[in-house]
Amino acid sequence: RTGRHDQRSELRAAREPACRTLPVVTGPRIIHRNDGTRFADAPDRGRIVISGEQTDGAYSMMEWTVASRALTHGTGTDEGGPIDFGPHRHTAIDEVFVVQRGTIEFLLGDVIATLTAGDTVRVPAGDRHGYVNMSGADVELLVWFSPGGFEQLFLEYRTDHATSAGPGFIADAERRFGTTFEVAAS
Repeated sequence: RTGRHDQRSELRAAREPACRTLPVVTGPRIIHRNDGTRFADAPDRGRIVISGEQTDGAYSMMEWTVASRALTHGTGTDEGGPIDFGPHRHTAIDEVFVVQRGTIEFLLGDVIATLTAGDTVRVPAGDRHGYVNMSGADVELLVWFSPGGFEQLFLEYRTDHATSAGPGFIADAERRFGTTFEVAAS
């Protein structure tokens, strides 16, 4: 009888929503277009709108402007090779991308989708993804990270100010967030 009672308790607990502690939210609740921390990652640029620190690590959000690679990639190749989407995956981070303006090619798994203003992509932890802007104009995205914290790498390794003396963006992303990057063969 005790074994059956334990099984029922386990099943009931599995069906009930997990109790979780809500994050302690700090900082402004209303964020204006000039608020947040702006940065450049040449030739791209962004703005941390909500940092992971402000949400007790629960999530973060940034605006991300992706410069066009059309001039450097020409018509679908990079010096005779395939277009580099910068494929990577995060083992511990979910991401959401919302296209605010422009057109971008987005890689999700092995599928390439053309996204335009209003389109959204949800990337669960572990999913291979990347993107490239071949449109000839900047593309504006909103990007959410859950949990938050990954956005700090963009500030630590920004190109518009002196940067961290750390091991570099990719090495830090791998070490701190379980991110793996596919390196294009040369």
